[in-house]
Amino acid sequence: MSQEQQEEVILKVKRFNPEKGFWWQEYKLKVDRFTQFTEALRRIKSEQDPTLSYRASCHMAVCGSCGMKINGEPRLACKTLVLDVVKKHNSNVITIEPMDYFRPIKDLIVDWDEFYERMFKVKPRLYPANEVLEGKAEHRLKPEDQKELWKFAQCIWCGLCVSACPAVVIDSQFLGPAAHAKGYRFLADPRDTITEERMKVLIDSAWRCTYCYQCFNVCPRDVEPVTAIKKTRSFTKLYKEKSDVAERGEKHVEAIYESITKTGKLAEAAVYLKTYGVLQSLIDLIYMSKTGKLKYALVQERSVQNINEIKKIMGGE
Repeated sequence: MSQEQQEEVILKVKRFNPEKGFWWQEYKLKVDRFTQFTEALRRIKSEQDPTLSYRASCHMAVCGSCGMKINGEPRLACKTLVLDVVKKHNSNVITIEPMDYFRPIKDLIVDWDEFYERMFKVKPRLYPANEVLEGKAEHRLKPEDQKELWKFAQCIWCGLCVSACPAVVIDSQFLGPAAHAKGYRFLADPRDTITEERMKVLIDSAWRCTYCYQCFNVCPRDVEPVTAIKKTRSFTKLYKEKSDVAERGEKHVEAIYESITKTGKLAEAAVYLKTYGVLQSLIDLIYMSKTGKLKYALVQERSVQNINEIKKIMGGE
């Protein structure tokens, strides 16, 4: 390989050990247009610093072991080319950090125990009928059902979506995007026999998602966990033992639909009132008044022209 085909980069790695805590360490190396971050880290470990610790296995974006933050973005190191990041950020200095949310163990290695606990809460396997287990019958999956499940079955448990998710940090009862993707894959499987049990685990949590779409942005397999969460919410109408969170979520959806159908726009004050009720709305109005935000709730909206066209779209006519 000629010298012209290589570029020197500086990898700033956020390192950690329990005795010392966090610190930054820089490594210089030359890379070409084929060099992945797993290869760059392997070379650093073998040629410069054998104490550097990270996880990697398949180098093919299949096992999900090499998740880390590269220039602040949760990425799979094996699927990310060094020079692509240089070009994107117009800098040969690149930061590498352990994933957010996960407890660090050493350098880029994090503790997966809580992640796995969340994943196993959704019972990530098929529970077929007894007749199938006894060999007296067989389950067949229709092509349209397979098409519905396939995307969500592609989750490789890499944890990037959880690292990017703000909701898992602030709400311990939210299972996280990865668990919901895996959970919906079996909730929607017509061969499964524990639908009621799955709804009990998934529905309340599904309404705790903030729809920030960060999981959508960082998933290396285009699984779209946020889509799985939306689809899980549609099962709420079938579930009898709804939590307060789920009931409020349903009210919110109904209020939005009613607002757009009647007015052609999102009348936020009316939606809030229907979602949270009169008492809670009055309490929040007092807070808004004290903070000078009440004027935003009392804005006079202009009427939408051709409202009948919107009603047709919404199915109101």
